[in-house]
Parts: sequence; C-alpha cells; structure tokens
Amino acid sequence: MPFSFFKKKPEPQPQEPIIIPLPKFQTRYTYEWKKDVPENERDTSEYPSRPFCKKMIELNRFYSRTDIQNISQELGCYETSGRRRMQT
Repeated sequence: MPFSFFKKKPEPQPQEPIIIPLPKFQTRYTYEWKKDVPENERDTSEYPSRPFCKKMIELNRFYSRTDIQNISQELGCYETSGRRRMQT
C-alpha cells in the first residue's frame, strides 16, 4: 500500500438506538356535582341532573373515555366530558 499523509477515517459503526423508558399514565374521569351547587339543592328544578349523570354519580367510580362512550351508546345518549348535552 502506498504511503499517504491522509488517513482514511474508519466507517462509523451504526449505534443501537437509545431507548428511554417513560412513565405510563392513564386519564380517568369521574362524575361529580359542581362544588358550587349546595348539597340540599342537587337534582332540583334549579339544579337538575340528567338520568345518565345521576347514575354515573351514584356509581362513584373512575371511568376511561372508552367506558363513558360505551355507557352513552348503551343508554342511547350523547355524553361528552364537560358538555351538558343529551340526545334521545
């Protein structure tokens, strides 16, 4: 091999990707009365509650978004978090 002042750099070796584990989390929802509605006035003519919401509050559970959508379909109503609408 002839003499050269220029050295050929070695080919870079492919590196394994660095995988950084991230914490896993899940979003869960709960149905509750607004804090500003007095307990003795809940589900009255002044602060009515729909059957869907009353049942969800009574169950006192945490729900995934999929849970809420499935329950809404079973009951035949349209329910989205934070929106007060119901279609019959």
